[in-house]
Amino acid sequence: MKLVSRFAVLVLALLTVGVSQAAPKAAVVNRIAATVNGRPITSSEVRARLAPYFRELMLLYPRQGPRFNSELVAAKKAVLNDLIERELVLSDFSTKGYTIKEDQVEDEINRRILVMYNGDRSQFLENLRKSGMNYTDYRESVKKEITVSAMRSMRYERGIPPTPDEIREEYEETSSEYRDIMKDRISYSKIFIPAMDPDDPMMTPEERYNLATRLREDIEKGKISFAAAAKKYSRDAHAEDGGKWPTLQRNDLAVEFANVVFAAQPGQLVGPLLDPAGFTIVKVHSKNLAAAPALSNPEIKQKVDDAVRRKQSERRYRQWVERLRDKAVIRTFI
Repeated sequence: MKLVSRFAVLVLALLTVGVSQAAPKAAVVNRIAATVNGRPITSSEVRARLAPYFRELMLLYPRQGPRFNSELVAAKKAVLNDLIERELVLSDFSTKGYTIKEDQVEDEINRRILVMYNGDRSQFLENLRKSGMNYTDYRESVKKEITVSAMRSMRYERGIPPTPDEIREEYEETSSEYRDIMKDRISYSKIFIPAMDPDDPMMTPEERYNLATRLREDIEKGKISFAAAAKKYSRDAHAEDGGKWPTLQRNDLAVEFANVVFAAQPGQLVGPLLDPAGFTIVKVHSKNLAAAPALSNPEIKQKVDDAVRRKQSERRYRQWVERLRDKAVIRTFI
């Protein structure tokens, strides 16, 4: 009974997010997560960086459980390690006389909003608020990261320029990173099982999740087709069409849902996912990804050139960071 109760509470909490504006909100405590040579890293910085990973994990693992916990712990460690490394580099360099242009900071923040929040600035700001971090502090955190990147470039990314072949090979491997992901399009079918159904109020959210799980298993085993399952069990506008949705652009979808379904291959089943109001099984039919900008674009060519130089210098950079780590006084509190 304890598992069912916790699961129902989780679903109901997610269903009512944003509904009750009158309910009191718990204050987010901004503790010190770690210090590097006395320089603090706050828990709000960790939470703000962790937020996109956490939302996707909640979508993928509605029951949470061991897999959810292990992936969340790994993500948290990686985030904290990145922040510690940032402070190690900053504490080793004197930044006197070096300035970061303000538009560089804004450009990087806008890039992150595009990649992590499908360009939805309001959702980005809401997640900042939930993490306990204000925009000014977040902006300063991004500015530090850009400074570290510039310092690394000054120290390790000069040297022998990449050859045309190296630049072309790097571009072929990473060109998708430079495209406008908002122009990505996807075609899929979907089965939606509501967590609470007025037509069957006695069925608990736990039982509905179990139904969604069994449906996926039956579809995979060929006991029922996806279309037949959608017509019989799905509760959305496209159920009568066998769950087939019209082709959609990435920015038509919720951020976490888009990240999950675009990561799937055509023909692959995904879910059951924790939808804002229930559980979703998706079958991806096709993806049409936006084209990458041409290497002849001077801005893209410079980015690829920088990426090659970073890879060439990675071993020396990592050795340097480890030396800084060995000499530093690092304390972690989370």
